[in-house]
Amino acid sequence: MNHLAVPSRAWTVVLPLVLALMAAVALSFTASAQAKSCSVPSYPGSGYFTSLKVTATSCANGRAIAVAHNKCRRANGGIKGRCTRKVLNYSCTETRQSIPTEINARVSCRRGSARVIFTYQQNT
Repeated sequence: MNHLAVPSRAWTVVLPLVLALMAAVALSFTASAQAKSCSVPSYPGSGYFTSLKVTATSCANGRAIAVAHNKCRRANGGIKGRCTRKVLNYSCTETRQSIPTEINARVSCRRGSARVIFTYQQNT
């Protein structure tokens, strides 16, 4: 007689639990890789951050990167300066739309799979 042909009572209990655990683990990996919106930090100066989204990192880290990028930018040309180096080990790119009185910008920073995207308005 083959004992594997008929599932034992233990397998009928254990197998669904193992499958449920595997599904929960897979779901947690999927959820952590999706972008989430975060509250914006206080803007250091005349202007404000208007949005902040992070992927594969925390909102606290995203806020720290936004503030550090602003500090780097201001150290390289004042109010209208640009950041030309890594910020907290993230590589950042910035696109701007400007009028004489303000700068509206979108900054995208990445390190591996982690992403931080924020927008700001700087009064000039």
